[in-house]
Amino acid sequence: MIDLAKLTDEGLHLDGSIASVRLGENDALASLNWKIFILPSGEDFYFDVQARAVYECTCCRCLEPVDVPLAIHSQFLGSRDRALVTRGSHTLGTQDLDVVYMPEETLDEEAMAKEQLVLQLPMQVLCKDGCLGLCSICGKNWNKGPCTCRPERAKTQGALARALTEAKLGSDA
Repeated sequence: MIDLAKLTDEGLHLDGSIASVRLGENDALASLNWKIFILPSGEDFYFDVQARAVYECTCCRCLEPVDVPLAIHSQFLGSRDRALVTRGSHTLGTQDLDVVYMPEETLDEEAMAKEQLVLQLPMQVLCKDGCLGLCSICGKNWNKGPCTCRPERAKTQGALARALTEAKLGSDA
């Protein structure tokens, strides 16, 4: 834990690592390493966070395990200024996007590194660009070969495609 009240004017350099951090039921950050520099600046704090990890997850199409290497470098200002939260509507400048409200007196360095990596996780992960996914009928992984389901059943339009086709046909009339 980092006690922000005890930081010196020179700041604080921290290095750390952890073997694995579970994020959810099917995903984790493995081999998490970080370097954090915190520099007090009046009532605020400048943060420089560098972290690396391997994102262990599953392909969103075929559900096969995937390892995605991650590396981040994040810099931001942590402020205890309550006006950041209560300012109301105003025009945001680019400098406002790098300021984070931090009322805490202490910070967990591992949690900070994990948070910065989680903010950079890809929305959808594929095992490969051309992943074919799973058969919607039998569940076979099409990357490992075709299934024996009847093609006409496997290629039926979904509800959205049918609705769009009907809407297009109705607008042509």
